[in-house]
Amino acid sequence: MAGRLTPSFIARCAVLSMALEVSGTPKPGNIDREHDYVGTKYEDFLASAIGVYPVMEKACREGVGESAPRGIGSLILEASGESVRWQGGGNTHFGAYILLFPLIKSAMRGPLDELRDNAIQVVKETTIQDAVDFYRAFSMVDVRMKESKDLNSNERSLDVSDSSALDELGRRGTTMYDIMEISAKNDMVAREWVEGFRLSFRAAEKIQGKRRTGTMNDATVLTFLELLAEEPDTLVAKKYDMNKAIYVQGLANDVLERRMTLKELSNRLYVEKINPGSTADIIIAGLFISLLNGMRV
Repeated sequence: MAGRLTPSFIARCAVLSMALEVSGTPKPGNIDREHDYVGTKYEDFLASAIGVYPVMEKACREGVGESAPRGIGSLILEASGESVRWQGGGNTHFGAYILLFPLIKSAMRGPLDELRDNAIQVVKETTIQDAVDFYRAFSMVDVRMKESKDLNSNERSLDVSDSSALDELGRRGTTMYDIMEISAKNDMVAREWVEGFRLSFRAAEKIQGKRRTGTMNDATVLTFLELLAEEPDTLVAKKYDMNKAIYVQGLANDVLERRMTLKELSNRLYVEKINPGSTADIIIAGLFISLLNGMRV
């Protein structure tokens, strides 16, 4: 797509990326068009994706007209509020917001061939206030956050359920990038900030390549399966343990090497209640990058 991208176009790409990800079927272990979980339905994800459109457009307004720049933490907080306002299924896209908002801001800063470099700069510019707003967003949705030690001290990471955590963020001078750096070891979404959105752009490359020769659904599902086979899903590790995440990684490889069918893997993960949600967040980022680059459904 030639020329500068408009806020409306970028925001619609973000919303569409969330809708396409949840619609990919079968996507083993995760909610899709044919599978729901108790308390969370396919429609909850659609409602969440569409409901946050105004926030996605606000994220594009940095330096545009008279609109004041919005911090990533503030945007995540507002998007989380809109998400739960439109559906009752709880956390649907929290991890996706962590990836999408830096990419959205990056898309407004310059040409698409600088998207990754700009995104790296955007996350490094996050502030203490972003960290505070990010922690406040946890009170709106049920998000798992594994405790870890600060990289440069023996202090524990702050408990998001602790009311004193917000004051402690200020005392330590912790930015949102600092939080992601601390969390990167145990969280593949946080790791994207530290590693320059490595998997997000890898997912985009895979999705665009598969879409040129196949359907949108196949591009989404097969990329999800390949990423799942390449790296253990950290949401699975948080809910169970790393052995369980490696087990799922092995099953994904079994499908790719034709020792198991995709349908068999899908059925097994649903029965065992294992949902590789972090990999799904990466797919959303990959879809968003692909749509920005002109891919069509």
